[in-house]
Amino acid sequence: MVVLAIACAPAVPTPSTSAPATAAATSTPAPSPTVAPTAAPPAATPAQPAEVTAPDIVVRPGTFPILTSLRLKLAAIDDAVVQAARGGVELYLHQIDDFREHRSPALPITGPFKDAVSAALIESATPGVTRTFALESLRVDRHVQKPWGTHAYVDVTVTIADRAVSGGGSDQHETGMLRLTGDRLRVSDGWDAENGRWFNGFGPLPLDEIRREIGPPLSDYLRAESWTPTTAPRVWISGGDVSAFARARAERVAAIDRAQTVSRVFEGTTATIERFDTIDGIWSGLATVRLGGTLVTTNAAGRTERVPFERHVRVFLFGGWVPEVVDEQAPSGAWVAGDALALDKIDVDRA
Repeated sequence: MVVLAIACAPAVPTPSTSAPATAAATSTPAPSPTVAPTAAPPAATPAQPAEVTAPDIVVRPGTFPILTSLRLKLAAIDDAVVQAARGGVELYLHQIDDFREHRSPALPITGPFKDAVSAALIESATPGVTRTFALESLRVDRHVQKPWGTHAYVDVTVTIADRAVSGGGSDQHETGMLRLTGDRLRVSDGWDAENGRWFNGFGPLPLDEIRREIGPPLSDYLRAESWTPTTAPRVWISGGDVSAFARARAERVAAIDRAQTVSRVFEGTTATIERFDTIDGIWSGLATVRLGGTLVTTNAAGRTERVPFERHVRVFLFGGWVPEVVDEQAPSGAWVAGDALALDKIDVDRA
């Protein structure tokens, strides 16, 4: 039996044309031939302008404080949580079956937990016997949320059967604990009963990982305000229409007269991370970043201006989707979104 305190972790054709028929010569004048009207070709679809190239962002080296100022909270265990956890475990068991029957090349987990599950599957294999995992019972032990209300993790106790479906052998049963994470609740860890701990647990966060993650969302943020005569800004609204920051920024960019400012690009942009407010172990959080560089604009008369720019922004990292700028500082010094960052709408898996 797989130790399920381990293994339950988790060519459109071209129309032909023919010449009209010509009447044969006779002694009697032939009537004028009738030619069928030719269908008008479909109107060409105007080519869409390409998006402007994303500006390069150089993230400055140096240390910055990591502040575990955000706190997890225990949350209610309702039917929706139970059903989501059950669906996550059942999906995991199906993926384990696919792996051991060679229908899938990889397990859907990582780290020491993946190593333990792989070893258990190999050890429990019986030549000539086909088995399938089935969830017999599930109890949600704990539901923990991030401060803005999305799932941090759910711990469950499960009883799982490893049923023999062909080749002989008897069913086997085991009870163990699994951890599910993400807003869709997917199995990510299992309890190591022998050592009294989770296999993966919550690891440390290297500073370099924050630096690697911070560049792309900053580049996207500036690209949405950039264009040239032959390109268009990238259409992207952070947090949809629920974010005060997204609405205010969209209004600011829309107020720029593109008939007068025909080109607007950013050059030589650097990013300095000032702080990272986060949740210990989960690491979802907000990086406060100062951007600086040169804004290059060209007007309708062809005159180009180069002026320094500086922005102060907040970037949401390590959530359920790609990192994203979620707030910026107004000229007054106030943050546009303030506490209304709409992270419950942003920290979701949109795949």
